[in-house]
Amino acid sequence: MKNLFTRKFLSFLTFFMVCSTAFAQKLESKEKLAPAVVIFMDFNKSLYSKSEGNAYFSEDPKAALVGMIVPKKYSVLMEEMKKDGADGVKNLQNGEFENSGQKYFFYSGNIIAEKTKEFFLEVLLKELDENHCVVVTSMFQPAHKDIFGKEAKKAIISAQILN
Repeated sequence: MKNLFTRKFLSFLTFFMVCSTAFAQKLESKEKLAPAVVIFMDFNKSLYSKSEGNAYFSEDPKAALVGMIVPKKYSVLMEEMKKDGADGVKNLQNGEFENSGQKYFFYSGNIIAEKTKEFFLEVLLKELDENHCVVVTSMFQPAHKDIFGKEAKKAIISAQILN
């Protein structure tokens, strides 16, 4: 049985990317809905010209960087992601690294979106507290790894909740 969380997560990201780029419409109201939790992430915001809550997007080349909170223990979420490969992900890699005493898990590979476009997908997570993780997901066209490749790592290392 494939990891249901991973499949839903990849489906959500693909759907979100397609909707935000293909069917984007300007809001008539200048008010935007605020996310339930604001996640501060330090990364090169000039690369991502649009933002909605904790999600950041670029127009050309297409890329996305999304931060979220997942209500699971770090060890449980990490093991789920290690154990079950996601459908449609090629060149799958996962592992763990440490920065200033904090452990981080990453999961990466290439996926096909919109049936013809290939994207590099990277999911990074770190423990927020005993029962929650911060997850940062990055998607971009593989040809632009030199531009977007380091932004997700900078974002997850700096990620913190703003009250």
